[in-house]
Amino acid sequence: MTKLQAIRTFVSVVLEDKITIARNKLDHNWGMALNPELKQPRLYISNALDERDEADKFFRKDFIERCPLAQGFASITLTLLHECGHWATRSVFDIYTYEKQYEKIESMEQYVKNPYEMLATQWAICWLQDSINRKHAKAFEKAYFGY
Repeated sequence: MTKLQAIRTFVSVVLEDKITIARNKLDHNWGMALNPELKQPRLYISNALDERDEADKFFRKDFIERCPLAQGFASITLTLLHECGHWATRSVFDIYTYEKQYEKIESMEQYVKNPYEMLATQWAICWLQDSINRKHAKAFEKAYFGY
């Protein structure tokens, strides 16, 4: 199984839906399309799947502070769960307000404290609380990392 296949399978399991994956060619950011017209999730993946910069490290630190059991999971797993959280909570999103807020963000601290980002992470944390879900996450990591 390729890394891309592992991602597709995992996100499909998490969201219980078929997903579309697109590469984010401009940078290494991850994202979930939240256009109201979309009927299925569209995940934008980093052009450098395993690269972790300072922002990624800050995101992981914040996630683990909020959910200590996340310590045992890879950063990519937490990132994917967070992006799934955006899709799962999209009904409470106002995409236009989110985009305006995003333009004003100047630091990772502001980013992780943004209400929409906090909600997506909180959804991911709730998902991880279930032992069966944690098994799915570990199975993803095994497939993704090839061990």
